[in-house]
Amino acid sequence: MRRYRIGVFGWKTSPVDGGSDTILRTLNEKILELPSRGRFEIVLVPWQDWDRRRSPWYLRHKIARYFGSVLPPVDLRPVCRRLRLDLAYFATPSFVQIDLPFIFSLWDVGHRVCPEFPELRRGEWEHREALCRRMLAQASFVVVGNHAGAAEACELFGLKAGRVIALPFPNPDFSSIAEIVPPWMPPRPFFFYPAQGWPHKNHDALLQALAFLSNAGHTLPDLVFAGSDKGNFAHLKSVAEALRISERVHFAGFVPRGEIKALYRRAVALVFPSMLGPNNLPPQEAAVLGCPVVLSDLPGHREQLGDGALYVPPLDARAWGEAMLKLMTNTEYRLALAVRAKDVVAGYTADAYVSRLTELFSSLVAMRALWGD
Repeated sequence: MRRYRIGVFGWKTSPVDGGSDTILRTLNEKILELPSRGRFEIVLVPWQDWDRRRSPWYLRHKIARYFGSVLPPVDLRPVCRRLRLDLAYFATPSFVQIDLPFIFSLWDVGHRVCPEFPELRRGEWEHREALCRRMLAQASFVVVGNHAGAAEACELFGLKAGRVIALPFPNPDFSSIAEIVPPWMPPRPFFFYPAQGWPHKNHDALLQALAFLSNAGHTLPDLVFAGSDKGNFAHLKSVAEALRISERVHFAGFVPRGEIKALYRRAVALVFPSMLGPNNLPPQEAAVLGCPVVLSDLPGHREQLGDGALYVPPLDARAWGEAMLKLMTNTEYRLALAVRAKDVVAGYTADAYVSRLTELFSSLVAMRALWGD
């Protein structure tokens, strides 16, 4: 019986890529176990093997973008032929030219949900829109993080519900990560927000919440922001100065996973005021490490963590301040919240994720077997 070769695209990202790198590292070992199963074999295709930024095709993409049009930046057809691939799975959202049937991972449609933000405009909007219209329309299956994300994709891009598969992110595995307490960790109680410095991550709400606590005469906690600067940290630092809370706000930049683990375990809570869902990985990281979670009140976030989080309207600074105060002063509630979060995410395992992927691979192979080469 013929075995079909499925190319997996998206591996070998960098830790500074944030959640995408964490997800892929979590799945890597499980994906590699699949070649011995069923009618297909897995071919991992690292990014450096298919990034062709100096190719004539990429030059066409750049020229088209200059004149206001959009072409996929990568032509995968030569790579697919060279590796003798029959099918493809995109573990990360990718805008490519490809002739094979494929399964596509979609993390969000943020350019449609939050079009106000500069990182989702300035040419990025057109790129994301073209990616979605091309890749979602051609995909045999579209894998999203939850039902809220599935509903957005179906509503905004007219996809059939049966082709959009809600599959929760797998929990990151910290078991082999050595915990390292960073020397700069605040000596006082602190709240932790690991997020890259995009405006839609809404760091500002936490600064305003700290100012609310200060003006109300409460003891101030510290804030630790971990993540790469995407051009907004200078603005946030000026806001913190104007609010006279600079000494309580720590911009840590990129933080290694060992330090991330230590910060989660020592923080009063994760605070996550992002304006964009439908789900995000840090709440699950916090949950598996026993850190309480305060989340922006988005439908996808409620689906992701259920009763395992305290939910706050993303732009309500006073409500964020009150949530932080509640967790600082009510130890019993704080500990119970962490226990509930761990219970909620207990089923979000890499095994469960890959098991469902295997079913999708098998369905796609069954369709592909209907024709020859």
